[in-house]
Amino acid sequence: MLLKAIKHRIEYGAAAIAIGAIGLAGIDTSASVFAWISRTIGPRTRRHQRSLRNLAIAFPERSPEELNTIALEMWDNMGRVAAELVLVDRMIADPSRIAIAETPALEEAVEKRAPQIGVTLHSGNWELVIWPVRKFGGAPGGVYRPLANPHIDRMIRSRRESLFSGGLFAKGKEEGPKAAKVLIDFVRGGGWLGFVCDHVDRRGIEVDFLGQSTRVTHVPSLIARHTSARVWIARAIRDGKKSRFRIDIKEIELPSGDDKRADSHLATRRIFEQFEAWIREYPEQWQWWNIRPLGDR
Repeated sequence: MLLKAIKHRIEYGAAAIAIGAIGLAGIDTSASVFAWISRTIGPRTRRHQRSLRNLAIAFPERSPEELNTIALEMWDNMGRVAAELVLVDRMIADPSRIAIAETPALEEAVEKRAPQIGVTLHSGNWELVIWPVRKFGGAPGGVYRPLANPHIDRMIRSRRESLFSGGLFAKGKEEGPKAAKVLIDFVRGGGWLGFVCDHVDRRGIEVDFLGQSTRVTHVPSLIARHTSARVWIARAIRDGKKSRFRIDIKEIELPSGDDKRADSHLATRRIFEQFEAWIREYPEQWQWWNIRPLGDR
């Protein structure tokens, strides 16, 4: 325990120095540096090989060279996202960096303070997709996975609070019905709850996704069905290699039959159909290591 605590303190110190340097360098310079680091280190990892495998399944018509180019661009995007997260307060303070597609229905929904669920995927800069809700006067909450280092987790969490003014709910802190009740109560109270939900979930439902059968969470759709919430899907698409984005938002029709679980399964499949369409449009901006086929550990 003592060694682990020391390790966490050392990691935290290094992260604090890096964040200080990013703050001094600014958004564009830091994003370029982190992109270079990510492009250099990423291809040497297992995630790169898994990404190439998944790309080959999704795009069988493309050559290995083309797929490797997409994977390298993916690493470039991931590095930029890391720097942009640290400076997210500066990102949202600069109107020129985030363009929001025309969304009159969303603005109206935010004003009503009715139950709302938002879902997104690890594409472009997914941290920014909740910004329209804040911009239009809402106080969204978010579900996130805590980092192993509690000191770094608190530091990163504080950065996200400028986006999630309604609070952040940590996955794994509580399990089962108690955790579900907290989320359901938040939504029922008129809260807007956001999820990044394109990771594999072995306890989830089976979907066909980018040429493979895999399991994904249906919790967002299930909560929506229980609370009669509207379901919105969004993405933040990067403009080339710039730290500038366009946020696209669509509403997903939520079935309302006699079986709430079946309805949530159908809504989840609709969400992942839209995810796939978006990924195929900008494949270089998505985390390709996210897919794992059934039975793969």
